[in-house]
Amino acid sequence: MGGLLHVRGLAIGRVCVFSWFLLSSAAMLRAADEAAPPSLPVIADEPKTIDPAALIPAKLAARATVNFTDSSLRELIDWLRAECKLVVLLDEAALSEIGVAPSEPVSDRLDNAPIYLLLNRLRSLGLAWYFEDDILHLTSAEEADGRRVTVPHNVGDLLDAGYDQGELIDVIMTTLDYETWAEYGGEGTADILGDVLFVRQTDELQRKVQGLLAALRQHGRQTFVLDPTEHLALRRKLEENVNVAFVDTPLEAAVRKLAEDAGVDLRLDRPALRELRIREREPITLKLADRKLRTVLQALTANLKLTWILRDGVLWITGPKTAEAHRKTAVFDVRDLCRDEEESAALSDALTTKTSPGCWQENGGEGAMIFAKSGTLVVYNQESVLMEVLDLLETYRAALRSSRPRAREVVDPKEVITVYYRLHAHVAADLVTLLPQLVRPDSWKSSDRSGRPDAPGEITLVASPPDLFSDKGQLAQAAAKDTPAAATLAIERAVLIIEQTRETHDEIAEVIRRIESGDAQTGKGAGMGGMGGMGGFGGGFFNVPP
Repeated sequence: MGGLLHVRGLAIGRVCVFSWFLLSSAAMLRAADEAAPPSLPVIADEPKTIDPAALIPAKLAARATVNFTDSSLRELIDWLRAECKLVVLLDEAALSEIGVAPSEPVSDRLDNAPIYLLLNRLRSLGLAWYFEDDILHLTSAEEADGRRVTVPHNVGDLLDAGYDQGELIDVIMTTLDYETWAEYGGEGTADILGDVLFVRQTDELQRKVQGLLAALRQHGRQTFVLDPTEHLALRRKLEENVNVAFVDTPLEAAVRKLAEDAGVDLRLDRPALRELRIREREPITLKLADRKLRTVLQALTANLKLTWILRDGVLWITGPKTAEAHRKTAVFDVRDLCRDEEESAALSDALTTKTSPGCWQENGGEGAMIFAKSGTLVVYNQESVLMEVLDLLETYRAALRSSRPRAREVVDPKEVITVYYRLHAHVAADLVTLLPQLVRPDSWKSSDRSGRPDAPGEITLVASPPDLFSDKGQLAQAAAKDTPAAATLAIERAVLIIEQTRETHDEIAEVIRRIESGDAQTGKGAGMGGMGGMGGFGGGFFNVPP
């Protein structure tokens, strides 16, 4: 049910009813008032993050204290060589192409923080790094983003733990910078052979893949993927109270004073401010007493139409465009909230409709949500939305524990229902003939209705509007607000209206899944978007009372 809209020959989904989710989950929490409480999974608070320092060379994870105020790139490199004992190669040709010289001004600092954070922050100059053969390479971001390496990752333990090979690849491609993968117009690839996942990607994406695999192995209530531990301390600081009294104080001075009083590394994202034409000396008037730092920051940035993010160990005041582009991945343990595909779909539907709906891909945003397996939810979005997801999950947990238990409805497998299957037009046309041959042939009325008049099965083919996709794989109507010029590909659709028993519909869904994915369980797209055989938001199952 991955949030990402795949350009595939088949899109299957279902309507999820939130009220049903609450009632059925409440039944799981308490079987009956008089019965002993069932044993529920214990949701751990840890780990809160997969620390990047655990996945990079020890020399770059080492902590240091240094101040480069009014320094140069050359001085920073000299410090790396002399004090950190690193072999550093500077790609001067690549830097020259983007207009950066060794004398480029650098102002940054570390306060007992890992060295790699300082290197990451060189992105503001258009620089990037990679580590190869015990050598630190400094080059342009463009050059680093074009460099790809193939790395094997042993995932045998994840497969043994119940993760499906195809769905594992879907999770990786959906929640780790999806636009960098070949399936969505990039160049990265991922394939599984036996127990080994082979990934060809940039050095930065390789670290993210490592982080996601580590989070799938061990995750808690909310586990960030590749988020430095420095952010944990900053999040705690955001909940502490501070006092401010600014009267026509220059923005730069106000931020510096707030950082000192709150004891946080708070900085202005100067490139973002320049792009928005906001002066560092913009006057600020704000008086608040004994308020959370989070609240003060919201008040401080609101009038300037700015916001804040956590990135590379720093609390940055930046622009909305930068914040929206800075998305993170987190894994949530939700085993206590959903037991199977149906409850997972209901939970996903509730989350995407009640947490900043415009931030999700099905609504024209960039965020994605996918179940790696039942009970393990992976979300890719802005940190503010990830926190909304966590808050809503905690609200659901509290609500379910106080709800009266309800018996789960027993569904009659012989009940005849009508289901609308929205498919690729050519697939739908073929299935009109093939389904009555492949699935319980005696359960269908004959095409001329002269034979088997008492059989429940009937099938009708009707046309459906095409899906228009943009070059990013999003539905063009959502991506470009109904601007036809944004569409680069049209997928013809049709709908099969099938009246059959519930148990027969289960077999029909399995046949359709196998037609889409085949029986091979390796390689890309072997799953159904993280929801087994019934996932997806693309438009599929809408139950109609018979």
